Amino acid sequence: MKCVDFAPLIQSMKTNNVDKEHYSFNYNKFKFDVIFSLSHNGYQILVAIHNQNWGCVLNMNKYFIVEMNNEDYYSLCKILNLSWSKDHFNSSTFLRLLSEKAPRKSSLQGVDYRELRKYSSFRHVDENEKIYFCGWNDHLKDKRQARNFDKTEFYLGKTVADYCRRNNISSLWSSFPRDERSVTNPWDI
Repeated sequence: MKCVDFAPLIQSMKTNNVDKEHYSFNYNKFKFDVIFSLSHNGYQILVAIHNQNWGCVLNMNKYFIVEMNNEDYYSLCKILNLSWSKDHFNSSTFLRLLSEKAPRKSSLQGVDYRELRKYSSFRHVDENEKIYFCGWNDHLKDKRQARNFDKTEFYLGKTVADYCRRNNISSLWSSFPRDERSVTNPWDI
């Protein structure tokens, strides 16, 4: 989706040499925090919901094109209790909202680096950077398809990976050491 409503903010940030801008807005009884950031290859939009464990990082190119991946969209719908079929809520609706709610001018304050820490768990990292075991996901409950069997087999062995394949279970991994949990067996969940 093309989000041209960010253009005045971008111009103001560049004129005033501000790399990051913070703004908030309310939608569907939730408060959203947004950090809009100039980056070397376009722009990043970091979004989080107050009092919810949800956030995402969206990339926007220099032509104002931004997309939201399905995983982020569906998890947002679940929190907001909205859907396309019932409410006509889709990712374009949300992206338009982010763009329309953006300030037109920079606050000239920037964003303290400590404020960015709460978004770090929502950044997208390569799967090979996720080396800390943090649990199991039983996909029989959420009706999704298990994946990452090769990684499970590499770290935890063929017996565990075969059990996960047969029972639609994914191993969960993080790139953060603080998320690491003791390894358990998937048949114990």
